[in-house]
Amino acid sequence: MLLDRILVPLDGSEVSEAILGQVCRILRLKDSEVTLVEAVPVPVQPGVEYAPMLMDLKAEAEKYIAALKKQLEREGVKAHGVVKVGSEATTILEAAKDHKATLIAMSTHGRTGLSRFVLGSVAEKVSRASETPVLLVRSFKDPEVGADRTPVQEIPFKKILMPVDGSEKSLAVLPHVKELARATQASVLVLGVVEPTFEGKAGEGDPLVRIAVKDIAAAGIPVDPIIRLGDPASEILDATKRHGVDLLVMSTHGRSGPSRWVMGSVTEKVLRAATVPILVVRSK
Repeated sequence: MLLDRILVPLDGSEVSEAILGQVCRILRLKDSEVTLVEAVPVPVQPGVEYAPMLMDLKAEAEKYIAALKKQLEREGVKAHGVVKVGSEATTILEAAKDHKATLIAMSTHGRTGLSRFVLGSVAEKVSRASETPVLLVRSFKDPEVGADRTPVQEIPFKKILMPVDGSEKSLAVLPHVKELARATQASVLVLGVVEPTFEGKAGEGDPLVRIAVKDIAAAGIPVDPIIRLGDPASEILDATKRHGVDLLVMSTHGRSGPSRWVMGSVTEKVLRAATVPILVVRSK
């Protein structure tokens, strides 16, 4: 199940911790486990002179992760901590496999600087390469230097948008949509987008949209179809704002060719512009 074992990459910053509000809420809904992971970047030109710095950074990271782990355990959460020296995206992907993660949940921005990584670029790398679904929450506010940390805010998932691109691969997200909707008591919108070059009309509907709607409704989840004519990425972003969507669930692959859009490129466009959390699922 999607929410059984959640891996949370962190970089020591308040911005990267924005994801914890979502994860903690999910953990309260299910008997799930969470693994906190932090990567200590390797210097570009490693040598003996870097050893003390790496040791200090690793010790700092271990102290930080241990404190968060203890905090979660006080709240009744099954928590684990991992600190490794290595590249950020690789560390995250390896930790996901080692701990058999069912979901990677991370913020899309982190603290910059020599001692930390920019989580935005790492998030893109992870979402492209991960075989585990990735939940990305965009952080907009960079805390002021020296300011006290603010409580992590929870974003309610009351309305989920599931775009369907006309290929059966885009239906790979269905089990995850249903699990999240049941766990958060959310309703679902299934969006089908027909490009202007396609020999069809928006009013004709999409067979896969009907399949998805029927499957979700059979699970007792409130669901509505939407069919739009236009550019896929633009229509997804517009529907997100127009319908007050709280969570986007998208597949990273779709059918290529002139009659349909390639979900991978659309997903990346949406990732860069969306203002709501996105669950990215790599279809096999």
